[in-house]
Amino acid sequence: MMTAFVGAAAQAIEEAKSPAETKPRTEAAEQTVERTQGGARVQFSSIENWKLKAENLSPTGHNPYYFPLKPGFKFVMEKPDHPWGAYRKEVIVLDQTEPFDVPGFGKFEAAVVQEEEFFDGVLDQNAQNWFAIDKTTNAMYAFGEISWEIDHAGRKVFAGTWRVGEPDGNGIAEPGLLMPGEFKVGDKYLYEAHELEAYGWTKNDADGLTITVPAGTFEDCVQVTENNLTNPSDITQKWWCKGVGLVKDTSDGELVASDALPDTDISDFGRFHKNPVQTVPPVAKIDGLQATEIALKEIPGEVNSVQIERMGKRNIYAVEIISSADGIEWDVFIDIETGEVVGTDN
Repeated sequence: MMTAFVGAAAQAIEEAKSPAETKPRTEAAEQTVERTQGGARVQFSSIENWKLKAENLSPTGHNPYYFPLKPGFKFVMEKPDHPWGAYRKEVIVLDQTEPFDVPGFGKFEAAVVQEEEFFDGVLDQNAQNWFAIDKTTNAMYAFGEISWEIDHAGRKVFAGTWRVGEPDGNGIAEPGLLMPGEFKVGDKYLYEAHELEAYGWTKNDADGLTITVPAGTFEDCVQVTENNLTNPSDITQKWWCKGVGLVKDTSDGELVASDALPDTDISDFGRFHKNPVQTVPPVAKIDGLQATEIALKEIPGEVNSVQIERMGKRNIYAVEIISSADGIEWDVFIDIETGEVVGTDN
């Protein structure tokens, strides 16, 4: 059972630590099912409730509301009015699997689902997610991911990773439930469970909905809300429709084409790789010191770092500051050409 994997993996990690570094596993287990979100205590289901077994997991299959885990399956989301530029996300189930061997749980294979995000035709981020489905329940689970961002010079920069069974800073990273086999309004559950890299919970909001997007009008849809536990302001609503999958996302836009819909045109999938958008290398008209001065006026405090990054179609200075007001770490984003503050994040 998955509980055994947590215990065995945790024991292996704890034995490798010095006494000063160890934490009682009971503390981590309690925190997994109850956390503070916006000042309120929130309870949600986790691996302790799901009764996962390695022999039941498959890299292929189909949850009623999720997209099929079938090699080659692909779909496209778009959000033309995104503040960073015309946004497009291309998702494909790759013809490969990721092997797992988790102590106390066992061996299994996960599907590799690739997501690529573009702004104004320029690749901004690439992620490969590891998903598997429980053949006995049709519940869909996440077991980790690896992602890269594309920097201002067009280079692929490692952004982060998490993987089930590895230490997460407060115990052992656990699976996330992407979509239960039986959708029940009001249910809450972890959708990602690495406390440093990816940690959040989902609430099932509504069912029996009819949703219209560019790809069509769909009935028998459900709505969920995803809440990020490491960044409480990061809240996303999603709509999933039976037999289709994701059709609407407040962050990623709306479905425009899918292999699940023969009447939509998926032929231009990968078009920005076939015909790359020609970009002009950025020329900074303000320097790092000027960016720092601007950032400190926005968030007074101590500067940790300054670096050039890309934010959609903008090239920006990302100035990391520890706020003197509350000790919280902030990023202040400043356009390298105009000196305008284009955003903050904590």
